[in-house]
Amino acid sequence: MNDTPTFIDILEVALPLIANALELKTLPTIKLEKSLADNEQPTFGKYHNGDHIIYLGIANRHPLDIIRTLAHEMVHYKQDLKNMLDRNSGKTGSPIENQAHAVAGAIMRHLHKQHPEFFSAKPIVL
Repeated sequence: MNDTPTFIDILEVALPLIANALELKTLPTIKLEKSLADNEQPTFGKYHNGDHIIYLGIANRHPLDIIRTLAHEMVHYKQDLKNMLDRNSGKTGSPIENQAHAVAGAIMRHLHKQHPEFFSAKPIVL
């Protein structure tokens, strides 16, 4: 890793950390997009139930913000594997959505303790 970590440097560390924290044996497909369109509300990430695909919008975001979104969506992936998701699971304030926020936040605290240097990364400008 060079002096200033890149998004890829951070992802290579964070993805296994997230998978281990969530006790995942498999990973979803992860697709990086410049931005994401959503008819319901603006979003930085999406998980497609049943398809096991995570979409991440990356333009003009700090790598750690993207990783936090990834952690959130990975929680949804685990919830899907446990058949916890339905049409209304993604509603703001739902127990499913709140769990994803809380677990992603805890994962980010662990990542920060182990790698405070990741805060020196530069935003992705596209």
